[in-house]
Order: sequence, then structure tokens, then C-alpha cells
Amino acid sequence: MRPIYFVLFILIPAIASASPAEEVEADSIPILETTQYLLGRQVNTVANRLDLFFADQRADDELARSRIRIRQRYELRERAKLDDQFQIRFNIRLPKLEQKFKFESDTKKSKEKAKEKAKSGTSSDIALNQLDKSWQFRADVGVNASIPPKIFSRARLRKNMTSGDVIHRFVEELAWYSDRDWEEYTTFDSDLALGENTLVRWRNIADWKVTRKDFKTGHGPSIIHRLSDDDAISYGPSFTTIIEKSVWYVDNYRLGTNYRRNLYRHWFYVDVFTGLDFPKFWSFRRTPYVGFQLEALFGGI
Repeated sequence: MRPIYFVLFILIPAIASASPAEEVEADSIPILETTQYLLGRQVNTVANRLDLFFADQRADDELARSRIRIRQRYELRERAKLDDQFQIRFNIRLPKLEQKFKFESDTKKSKEKAKEKAKSGTSSDIALNQLDKSWQFRADVGVNASIPPKIFSRARLRKNMTSGDVIHRFVEELAWYSDRDWEEYTTFDSDLALGENTLVRWRNIADWKVTRKDFKTGHGPSIIHRLSDDDAISYGPSFTTIIEKSVWYVDNYRLGTNYRRNLYRHWFYVDVFTGLDFPKFWSFRRTPYVGFQLEALFGGI
């Protein structure tokens, strides 16, 4: 019996956050800082739009939207059986709980600047453009509806930083699973916009299975491009490494692409993905794979 995943996300805002107006607030703002702030807003807008289209978890966390996802995924690769997975995920926003954990400055200047920003655009536009540089905490619990069922809980800490017109995103995640105990997951992404519909993202990940003493990393750039209002594509090379018996080596090289299409009113999507793996297990022999995914989104549009 294939496992079915049920995930419940409880969104909690940053423990110590500052309003975007305070981030650029000063007695006198240098032109360079103002330029970097505007460039950062542009890059963040492009990243948010593309991540929302691809239903990326980062966008759900940072924009704190309630959403239900239902996914059915199939993958077929050479010398392997058909892999299929069914997943249901719930993102639930609790505004009253948020207020208990949210602390913001109440200075008159920050309030006045926030009002001025509100006059210049709609609240949704502001939320999509502003880059939250505060520390953000998120937590979720879930149940794997297999036999027997497996329970897990995860906590994530996020931090956004800027360097010129590049946005760096740091995520630290600690998780506990009833069938494999503790795991730690770290990502560090760097985003650069090449236009209103194109984003270059360099991803670095570290996956540490604490209890099983398994440590892997992944690295590589990808280009995410919005082709139209209804479809987008991402592609790029990557490689993974592994530490085994105090030896650190490359475990796999990959060339992959993922095409995503909105089938009906931005709530029903299809993904078609394909690529080539070059795993060390097969002496870096070319291993093609292909698959597709159906996804339904409810809420948070």
C-alpha cells in the first residue's frame, strides 16, 4: 500500500519583527541604500510570484496563506519501478494566535510611513513586494496514513538577507518522525531576477539524518521562467554529495526540467518533469527519468 501523507501547517509569524518601513528608516537615507531596497523589492516580487505559481512551501510560509493541497505524483526511471505518491497538505493561518507571538515597534514614524506605503498600493501588492528580513518561525504537524500510521512534527526558522540586488534566504528545519526519529534540514538560496518573469536561483541544501547518521548535501543553479499567465518552466543542473565513513564524495549529477501548467482557474495544475541522473551507484552511467504530477489547490489564491 502506497503511503498517503496528511500534513497540517500552523503558521506563526516572526517572534521579533520590524515593519518594512523601519528597515529603510533613518534620519537620512543614502541613495545607495534606497536603490538596494528597491532592487530587493523587485527581486522579491518576482520570486514570490514564481514560487506561488509552483506552490512552493516558502511562499506559503512567508505570505502566511491558508491553503489545502492535494497532489498525485508519478515517476518512472530506468532500472526502477513506477513510483507514485499521494499527498494532502493543509496550511491553516490562525490570526489570533499570530498576534500573541508578534511584536512590532509602535513609533510614530513607522506608523506614518506604513500609512504612506498603504496609500501607494493595495495591501496585496504591498505584501507581495515587501521583503521580510526578520526571523520567522513556522511549525507543522502531520500524519502519514500508512499502515501503521506515522506521526511527525517539524519546526522551521527563516531569515532573509540582501546583497545588492540578490536576496539570500536561509532556512533551518528540525523534525521528528515516529519511524526514524530526528532529522535536520538546512537550505540557503540566492535569488536574482533577470526580468519580471525570470529568476535565477542558486540552491544549497544540507540534509542530516541525525539518528541514522546520514549526511547529504545538494547544490546547483536553476532558472525559473514564467512563460505566460498559465504556464512556467524551471530547469538547471545540480549535484549531490554524501559523507560516508568520514569520506565526502559526489553521489549524483543531475540535469532536470519541470514544466507546470494551470489547467483550470489557478486551482488545478499539472507538472511534467524529466531529466538525466548520473549516480555513482551505477558508475555515473546516464539514467533518464520522466514523470508528471496533478495538483489541486484550494484557498490562498
